[in-house]
Amino acid sequence: MKRRGACISIAIAAVVIALLVVQISSKQWKKDENLNVTAKALPVTIASVVQYEFADEISAVGTLKARDMSPLSPKVAGTVNRVLVDIGERVKAGEVVIKLDRTNYDLGVKQAQAALAAAEAAVPQAEAQFEQAEKEFRRATELLEEKVIPQSRFDAAEAAFKSAREAVSYAKAQRDRAKAALETALEHLKDADIRSPISGTVVERNVEIGQAVAPGSRLLLIVDQTSLNLDVDLPETDIGRLAVGTVALITTDAFPGHEYSGKVTVVNPMVDRRTRTFRTRIEVPNQSGKLVDGMYARVKLSVEKRRSLAVPRDALQRLPGSGTFYVFVVEGNKAHKRTVEIGAMNDQFAEVTEGLVEGDKVVTSGAGRLQSGMEVSVQDVPNKNKTDKSGGQRLK
Repeated sequence: MKRRGACISIAIAAVVIALLVVQISSKQWKKDENLNVTAKALPVTIASVVQYEFADEISAVGTLKARDMSPLSPKVAGTVNRVLVDIGERVKAGEVVIKLDRTNYDLGVKQAQAALAAAEAAVPQAEAQFEQAEKEFRRATELLEEKVIPQSRFDAAEAAFKSAREAVSYAKAQRDRAKAALETALEHLKDADIRSPISGTVVERNVEIGQAVAPGSRLLLIVDQTSLNLDVDLPETDIGRLAVGTVALITTDAFPGHEYSGKVTVVNPMVDRRTRTFRTRIEVPNQSGKLVDGMYARVKLSVEKRRSLAVPRDALQRLPGSGTFYVFVVEGNKAHKRTVEIGAMNDQFAEVTEGLVEGDKVVTSGAGRLQSGMEVSVQDVPNKNKTDKSGGQRLK
């Protein structure tokens, strides 16, 4: 009995094991079948090669410079009585910003006025003496011709006439010099009030009340930043692509995400022999006042627009460690690897200059597992190939 029970137990165990083996084999068969199906038809999404409008761009970097910058220095020496502005304050052209002590200059004006008055009074006196000397000279000339007076008397009259004439010239010269001295004194008095030559913002101050200053010493620095200039050096190959008026977009590290518009105002027609570059000046309006002199900036210059073949960026694959691009083109139910030449590129599209024709279907997702010649199953997705007018950039 015991032997029979053991045999039954063994038989039951064998049946259970057989059932488990069959079940596992069935699952493995189904798994292998699924893998075979997957290997035969990999699911992918595709997009068509289309015509797309690209904006060709030139990129460069530079430093922003204020349109006008005026280091303010006194024209006359003196002691500072008042400083009317400080760093960060705006001033207008012609506005008084520093006052010097006027005492000596007021005195100089009064002295010059007195000297001019005296010089002006001397002119009529000299002219009256000249008129009298001239009459006596003419009379002496007539009497000498009539031989009424001796030669010595005539010579004396002639000498007096010439002396009176020189006295008039001297008096007038003295008057003119006195006028010039008065004008100079008045100018010095005016220069005791130091004015800003430009409208702008004070960015530097080197003066205090009571300080003695001399002509040429830098007291303030004023900059006009209502617009700024950006000078950039570009390769000589770009000189034929730029013109005055070309639109520019400027970005800065100080204000990420903000773009400022500008335009080219100067294209230097000379190329530097050493660097093979030419300089371009871009004017950047600064209505917000955020941009400042000395700020580092990046610029993109839109030089031309063109329509050309393009594929979505998602379709592009790149050979590791190289600049070679390729895509998978779907023909029938198979995907074939094809090398392409790429031109301009933006966030959505890449320009194709060689390797594809309009209407070709390229894989946009699932390409990572593809090999050339594999069967694919195209999945329906919303069309992403709607024309976008945003600009691209040249690959470097």
